[in-house]
Amino acid sequence: MKTLLAEMEAYGRTQGLPLLRAAELPLVQRLAAQQKPQRILEVGTAIGYSALQIIAQAPPHAELITIEADAARAAAARAYIARSPYATQIHVHCGDATALLGNLQGPWDLVFLDGPKGQYGRQLQLLLPQLRPGALILADNIRYHDMLYREGTLPHKHRTAIMRLRAFLDYIGDRRHFETVFFENGDGLTVSRWKG
Repeated sequence: MKTLLAEMEAYGRTQGLPLLRAAELPLVQRLAAQQKPQRILEVGTAIGYSALQIIAQAPPHAELITIEADAARAAAARAYIARSPYATQIHVHCGDATALLGNLQGPWDLVFLDGPKGQYGRQLQLLLPQLRPGALILADNIRYHDMLYREGTLPHKHRTAIMRLRAFLDYIGDRRHFETVFFENGDGLTVSRWKG
């Protein structure tokens, strides 16, 4: 598996793909191991690197569903995952996550949001009825290239995503529903435990 992951890292670098950063990887691995999830959902597969890293920490019969909007990336993910020891445990869906989430069956023990940042809030709303009490929601790249807390005028092409991301952070910061911790590692990661 180490050889496969190294190959994926090299491919990701040459293609400029967004793989789980080294700064966040140990934290995500530790959380997945502690949670012992049976059912995992990932939004934003890229080439399947984080899916493999997460499932490797889960119990032996865990299942991971991952969604990727880009067809070429989804195909690459399927090819890499097929070469892994987890080929029967990881299922790659290609399409718009917000549209697909209503068709997937929970319950979910662990959710890893790593797709379009402006969609985190909408996606979480769709997932809430499918979360097990105590489920973990990990949201990556929360700092949004250090633009999240930038003062002054936001770049026009990022304004809507940043405003939606701020609303998402306000929502998961509500202690009535979530226990949330913000990690500054890399581009930022939130870890929220659903109290539902």
